[in-house]
Amino acid sequence: KYIGNRYRGKKIIWILGGDRNPNGDVHLEIVRNMARGIREQVGKTQLITYHPMGGSNSAMWFHNDDWLDLNMFQSGHGDMNTTNYRITTHIYKLEKTKPVLDGEPCYEDHPINWNTENGWFDEFESRRAGWWSLLAGACGHTYGNHNIWQMWQPGREPVSSARTPWIQSLDYPGAYQAGHMRSFFEKIQWQKLVPKQEIIKKAPNTGGREVIVAIAQDGAFIVAYTPYGDTFTLDVSGISAEKPGITWYNPRNNTYIIAGEISKSEAVQFDPPADPGRGNDWVLLLERR
Repeated sequence: KYIGNRYRGKKIIWILGGDRNPNGDVHLEIVRNMARGIREQVGKTQLITYHPMGGSNSAMWFHNDDWLDLNMFQSGHGDMNTTNYRITTHIYKLEKTKPVLDGEPCYEDHPINWNTENGWFDEFESRRAGWWSLLAGACGHTYGNHNIWQMWQPGREPVSSARTPWIQSLDYPGAYQAGHMRSFFEKIQWQKLVPKQEIIKKAPNTGGREVIVAIAQDGAFIVAYTPYGDTFTLDVSGISAEKPGITWYNPRNNTYIIAGEISKSEAVQFDPPADPGRGNDWVLLLERR
């Protein structure tokens, strides 16, 4: 109640949990009492969620609790090709609908599975996690850099092999590309988007190359993301325009390529620019011109 009263009226999203899962009934009741105390002071003017450990999500314990305004999960740092869109999809489809957010995806410059011998997550994995999750139905996305959260710099003991001064890390490409993603969605009526994997007729669906697609509720536009720039085929018969225009968006540098138009059909093949490869990811936008 004290902390809720202190910050009521501020632009705050309360995140309970602290990167930990509840451990038994006592911990569950502590979390719920924390939420009740905050809610008593702030009413419905601020949002409350819960941050669990990697591989877990808030819906596992609190989905039906009235105080939980949005679900949060942590896809984490354990796998090169963590398919966070699967968790987004699962929570998105729960019967009591609540927004869902990946609160801790793989951090840029974090050792893969905490082992430097596996290499490091770079801007590609960070960027892919965002596009995958948003087109699977997330309400937004978070970006993290392993050096920044711990404010690492030479002379300080690193956590999990942090290696880059945090001030330098502010200029890492993944941070800018998270901004590019926001810019793309703000140029369209993104609130209309509904995940629509069933319109994919042919596309990679394993190995980190999975194509994810969404369509506007009124059929005004379709957005698809291909992480490796693979060719894929979509049923675009649900789009409202008879001859929708093709635009390829480059999420690495925030540029667009206008690529003509197609006829509405149940099977249209799309071939992104350049040859398929890790990091040659592209976003397809189909819309009336």
